[in-house]
Amino acid sequence: MSATVPDWLRGVWQRVRIDHADGRQDTSTRVFWFQGLSRYADLRIAASRPQVGQLGASHSADMALAHQQGATGRCYCPDHQAIWQREWGYQPVVDFPEPGDLEPRGAAVVIERAPSGAYEEEWHRLTPPDPSIRVWRRDDHGARLLVIDAYAMLITRRSLELPPRPLPSLLAAGTASAHQLLDCEISCALRATPGASFVIQLSTLPWREQQRLTLCNGRGEITDSGWQLEEDHSGSLAADYSSRPAAGYPGNASTESSEVASKDANMVCALQVKR
Repeated sequence: MSATVPDWLRGVWQRVRIDHADGRQDTSTRVFWFQGLSRYADLRIAASRPQVGQLGASHSADMALAHQQGATGRCYCPDHQAIWQREWGYQPVVDFPEPGDLEPRGAAVVIERAPSGAYEEEWHRLTPPDPSIRVWRRDDHGARLLVIDAYAMLITRRSLELPPRPLPSLLAAGTASAHQLLDCEISCALRATPGASFVIQLSTLPWREQQRLTLCNGRGEITDSGWQLEEDHSGSLAADYSSRPAAGYPGNASTESSEVASKDANMVCALQVKR
């Protein structure tokens, strides 16, 4: 479980903006980056993505889902340059092939720049500076769960091996059914208090949002067989730390999610708004 990233990079990060070289800026896409001792996972979902109840509901809805992004693998960060070694992801192609030059600004903000000058991203920390970390991998290498402080991200592989083309292109070409192409879950969840159940706030499968993440308990432990612990870091207490998410999340109401919101509004706002 040797670390491949520096201490200051570990945690959960929310992107608040990306500035492209052509002058375009995006502040609305909901983007999260989970960084463990080495393993990472991320999720990127446009604010305009529709809330649908199933795959195949309509071609336009499926096409919107096909533009979602996310991946998992290992991150290496020598000399403030992050290199992501992708293992698998939502898109069959690598979304961001460049490394990222990182400039930490205090403990809570990181600026990421492409060496080519293609983009600049601003990331805000949502977890304490030294958070607890548990990373689990299913024995068949078909899924990974990262639990960092009060946040969890589940990322699964789709059952079908796809050609290296963007999902919208494959969907338009009728390469496979919408279910075969889009049934790849990346879900981001939070818990209200230590020991409470994790509740999914954002997912590539929209109907999973506001459901409990039942795979693990409130301590981030998986008790079912067939899973191995890849990373385990106890972290340190930071009771005076206050994450200040920069963007809101228009949450759906449910009994447990309402309880989460009332107990920790900042966390809920953050989660529904990396790679």
